[in-house]
Amino acid sequence: MLLNLEIRSYERENPHHCHDHAQLVLPVRGLMEIDVDGRGGCIDQSLAALVTPGSVHSQLSQADSRFLVLDCAPTLLATLQMGRLAQKTFVPISPATRRLIEFAELIGNEQLAFGAQQLGSLLLSSLGSDTFSSPSPMEQLIARLRANPGANWSNEIMAQAGNMSMSQLHQRFRQVFAMSPQAWLTELRIQEAQRWLRGTSLPIAEIALRAGFSDQASLTRTMQRVSATTPAAYRRTQKQSG
Repeated sequence: MLLNLEIRSYERENPHHCHDHAQLVLPVRGLMEIDVDGRGGCIDQSLAALVTPGSVHSQLSQADSRFLVLDCAPTLLATLQMGRLAQKTFVPISPATRRLIEFAELIGNEQLAFGAQQLGSLLLSSLGSDTFSSPSPMEQLIARLRANPGANWSNEIMAQAGNMSMSQLHQRFRQVFAMSPQAWLTELRIQEAQRWLRGTSLPIAEIALRAGFSDQASLTRTMQRVSATTPAAYRRTQKQSG
């Protein structure tokens, strides 16, 4: 194997194991807690993990998470002059890398099998480049919110995660989205709920909790206010049109 690239969903927990190839784990959606040779951390849409050959690692991920996983021969990192990248476990995801991840999700595993070599090389280069600028605190915050909108995101927690004051938090959201942090988060949570309503048969009450609402009634009120429909009506319409 020189290089393999595919989108994977893991079971909730994978115990300690190792392999003789390098592995790059790039979150498409959701979160993963990963421990590599005793160094633990959490990866999301702003952060990837690189597992070097022979490293003992374990991971715990959300049930609905998806990851773009690149497996490659150890010599490939050296061939692409990825020495700086290979010294790290957790690697910031640049905007260029994020676009490549989104493209990989769009084309799916069948097409990835044919273009793995080219796209994989582009991914490694985008991460290993010394020229890209790290995501800004605001970009990192948005990535974390998108990765896990159902978490307990108070304004205080958002400000802390974005390494900014409360006033800066409100100012940045007004500048970028023309709305408050909580208003933007509410729209994001509705989008998450709609994704579950479209793609699963889960009970609406469970979807509400997963998307970050206190209960089904809260989700229903919010959808009625924001999009003039209810969860049940939205699901029914999507099934009829699909």
